[in-house]
Amino acid sequence: MEEELINSTLRFNGRLIKVAVDEVRTPEGNTATREVVIHKGAVAVLPIVDNKVILVKQYRHPVRETLWEIPAGVFKEGETPEECAVRELREETGLSPMNLIKLGEIFVSPGYSTEKIYLFYADRFVPSPLPKDKDEFIELGEFALDTFREMIEEGEIKDSKTLSAFCLYLLKR
Repeated sequence: MEEELINSTLRFNGRLIKVAVDEVRTPEGNTATREVVIHKGAVAVLPIVDNKVILVKQYRHPVRETLWEIPAGVFKEGETPEECAVRELREETGLSPMNLIKLGEIFVSPGYSTEKIYLFYADRFVPSPLPKDKDEFIELGEFALDTFREMIEEGEIKDSKTLSAFCLYLLKR
């Protein structure tokens, strides 16, 4: 049961997101308003080296917390998910994957956002650093798989893309 778009008004046009207010007709024929965050999409990679998960630690202003996450980032113009994943790994970890295995795709919050994240896994790398983004301040950490699981169980890992990627990795092993 789909809704029919009647009108869409762009209310904000930023570097990372756009915000639209849509007027829709519901399947019952009623009119409703939907606020939509339009996002260009992103990738995230679960890197595992010698049974250790590589995570990045960074402060996330919207939630006012410092989080451990898997390397991730948004698409640049014309990039495929695979190209973006390789670039982000190189920028954030200094490693280029020799294998990149797609785990799946997730919608971050489909109730109000179009953001889709393509999830990957890699376990073989060669050193190949790229310059880090100038506005990104990250710390790298390597965690044994058992320690990483404990961090999840204890609520230390709160990032949805990290949790989703690990869940899909476990299902596909």
